[in-house]
Amino acid sequence: MASTDIRYAGRAFLYVLRLSGPEDILKVGISQNPFMRWPAFHPRWFEAFDLEHSLLVETETRSDAQCIETQMHRTLNSHRCPVPMTMRQQAGGETEWYRGAYSAIRRIMEELTAQGYVVHNTATPWLAAVMREQQDTLVGLIHQAHSDARAGWLTSMQRQALFDLLDAHRALDPGVATAWPAELLADLGFRQ
Repeated sequence: MASTDIRYAGRAFLYVLRLSGPEDILKVGISQNPFMRWPAFHPRWFEAFDLEHSLLVETETRSDAQCIETQMHRTLNSHRCPVPMTMRQQAGGETEWYRGAYSAIRRIMEELTAQGYVVHNTATPWLAAVMREQQDTLVGLIHQAHSDARAGWLTSMQRQALFDLLDAHRALDPGVATAWPAELLADLGFRQ
């Protein structure tokens, strides 16, 4: 019988998310789409993480990203720390959190740049560009949520998830809200 296990092998990112706040706590991981992965850790991920000091490395294959990640985990082993209590445990990656390792990560990023990898020394511009590409989809979600709310189908959790998504877009591009249907959002209770 043929295996149905299909694994993604194309382009991937290694990411280093720095937790917001005074303590130097990092999450290291890999993802095909960091924009889709990061909300799994915290509903307000764009506030929970310091995106200006978070980093991304673009790789041609998932295998490349996994090799870099494995080397990073070995290098940072003495910095391991528990998952912060504010993060969702079900998001996974319990062994990929580090304390006091930001300067070591910066040195690794310099080495990766010298090896020819595309390194984003701040995640913000990359993330803002990805989010700009999602604007039509976002407007569609607003219309769908409004329609569902009028039909009585929109749950409070769905409404809050939409509001968190809108706030994430607004945090990375404050002018983006001008393209949103204000009357529908007001009807949903979203504060502009």
